[in-house]
Amino acid sequence: MKDCRFIWLGFFLFLTVFSVTAGLAAEEETVVLQVVGEALISGGDLTKARELAVANGLQQAVEQAVGILVYSDTQVENYALIKDSIRLRSAGYVSSYEVIDSWVEQNICKVLLTVGIKRGAIIEDLQELRLNLKLAGDPRILVWVVAADSDLAAGGLADQLAEGLTEAGYQVATAGGREAVGGQQDLLVQGRVYREILGRFHGFISCRVFVETKVLRADTGEVLAVRDWQQTAVDLTAAAAAEKAMRLAGEKIIPALLTDLAGLITEARRLTVVVDHVAYQQLILFQQRLKEIPLVKAVQLREYTGRQAVLTVETTLTAPQLADQLASGRDLNVEITAVSSYLIKLMLHGGWEGIN
Repeated sequence: MKDCRFIWLGFFLFLTVFSVTAGLAAEEETVVLQVVGEALISGGDLTKARELAVANGLQQAVEQAVGILVYSDTQVENYALIKDSIRLRSAGYVSSYEVIDSWVEQNICKVLLTVGIKRGAIIEDLQELRLNLKLAGDPRILVWVVAADSDLAAGGLADQLAEGLTEAGYQVATAGGREAVGGQQDLLVQGRVYREILGRFHGFISCRVFVETKVLRADTGEVLAVRDWQQTAVDLTAAAAAEKAMRLAGEKIIPALLTDLAGLITEARRLTVVVDHVAYQQLILFQQRLKEIPLVKAVQLREYTGRQAVLTVETTLTAPQLADQLASGRDLNVEITAVSSYLIKLMLHGGWEGIN
């Protein structure tokens, strides 16, 4: 009977170790892809072009891996926005790569790579980005593009930008002039277009357009991102050339806007948390609980005097969202006394685990 118990105990331990090992293996699983990277050979520098082609191939491999993982999850929303956010972090996902072959075609260096991508790292970041998008409250964006010249129609560019943002999953509206002020939007994408006639060539007109884009907070008018663009096009009339140039500029502006917006949504902010009437032992446990809250990156004690602590919390949560997390904690008895954009004030009461 004793031998039987030992056998069952050994079998149980085997299953436990196997499940843990399998879990670790799944987390460390590598996605292996083959890609072709390309780069233009500039000034005859083949070595530099080869380095750029390798970098291009690694970027492609990461984007393909992200696409595979995203499309395999039917619950994913805002795919384009998540993809652009992940692209900004791509350097940390490559576990290994090998150059299989390299060659030159029409002054373009090409390399065939086998690339290993860390699947677990991408999944972890995808989960965080999905949560960030959800916490962002499905931001509403108003696109407003005006032309500096009275005979230049900018409505097509506004519609083009709105369509691109809509495809990325945003709620988007377009408006002109006074309609853009005081609406129910969260963010404003403002554009201003200038036109310059470069000349006439064999019956065609060359026109260059300059576009300045800004992303602003709708409630405060705070400028969050600024970019400048220019594009040249040729057509039979100045109006047609300008329209074509704006359309070409829009194709470049949309990916940049998505990148800017993704960065703004997932950018960590520094919140100040003031804890009143707290014993130092309580404070140590409270700091630990703060660090365990999802999307809290770091917690730093700035000052502790007279039973009052001032903490800096780095997180992608807003102050109200963090306050909600603290107030709903099961082992925390927290009384929130004040919340503003970047400040939380609170008091701790008895009933904490681990504190007498």
